Amino acid sequence: MDEDVQGFINHIDRVATSEDWTDAHRLQVGIRRLVKTALLWHVQTGHTHADWASWSVALVTNFSRRLSFADWNRLIQDRVQQPNESGMEYALDKFRLCRLSPTPLAEQDAIPFLINGLAKWEHVAAMTAAAPANIPAFIARIQQLEQLGVSARSDVAPNRQMNIPPPQPPDLAAAFNNFSEKLVAELATKLESLTVSRSVGRGRGGPPGAARPPMECWLCHNTGHKARYCPTRPENTSAGH
Repeated sequence: MDEDVQGFINHIDRVATSEDWTDAHRLQVGIRRLVKTALLWHVQTGHTHADWASWSVALVTNFSRRLSFADWNRLIQDRVQQPNESGMEYALDKFRLCRLSPTPLAEQDAIPFLINGLAKWEHVAAMTAAAPANIPAFIARIQQLEQLGVSARSDVAPNRQMNIPPPQPPDLAAAFNNFSEKLVAELATKLESLTVSRSVGRGRGGPPGAARPPMECWLCHNTGHKARYCPTRPENTSAGH
């Protein structure tokens, strides 16, 4: 990921959050700060994105290198909620990373990744019990939990003797299912192509290790020598062969 482009978007989001900007205000500020190639991109293409969410994602997509699945997964796993970072700030930033997925990722599919990175076990438990349907619902829910003072509780897990079950981690296997299937299909195609190319490369020589037939003289039809060395030829007889 191009940290300059993503950092540009993150900076506007942080200022907008602290100053209570509207999405329209964010979009205006973002456009005014574009220069050179980025400004040309907005004039030719970017202006078709009328809201901040789609415009910012399009900007990052156009000016970032395409991530492999392994690199993207590493970014997702490493992005966790930081100390003193609000749930909304964390959700917006991590969802932007989700949108950089090598394959399309719907909002609902991104929710497990957001839940997995929350700092408070109480928040993880509450979100897992009733997962939000989309990003706005996730943000509204995390803000509600923070306002209720859940974030002020101890980070220590509840006492097992109180018969309170521990929070269940989100099922990330389901979230990765689509990616795994596509990767397996791609590998199968490459292996099939490699097998065909090796088969063609053997040519007419037969399989490796096959024994060659003995040489046969076309003059006397005996084996063991070529026609040029055949003893029936006069020149070979006179030479003592």
